[in-house]
Amino acid sequence: MLDKLKENVGNVIALIGVVGTIGAGFTVYGQMQEQLNSLSGLDLNPLIKEVGQQNVKIEKQNQKIAVLDKTVQILELEIKELKASSKNPLAK
Repeated sequence: MLDKLKENVGNVIALIGVVGTIGAGFTVYGQMQEQLNSLSGLDLNPLIKEVGQQNVKIEKQNQKIAVLDKTVQILELEIKELKASSKNPLAK
């Protein structure tokens, strides 16, 4: 009889643990829903506009970088030509 009572107490404790866990899960779910509801009224149009403007600025910078890369390549070729011509004794 005492063993049966111990089993029942163990079952009751396990049931309380399960109910507590389920309750905690619903609490977290409710908090997440509240956060989503607070974000649902947010106006993202200014942010989208700013991102578009930044993309245009980035594209302009990429074009400038491409031009500078070509300029560096040309200057490197000119340096090689100057080095080659300075080593040529007939060019003096």
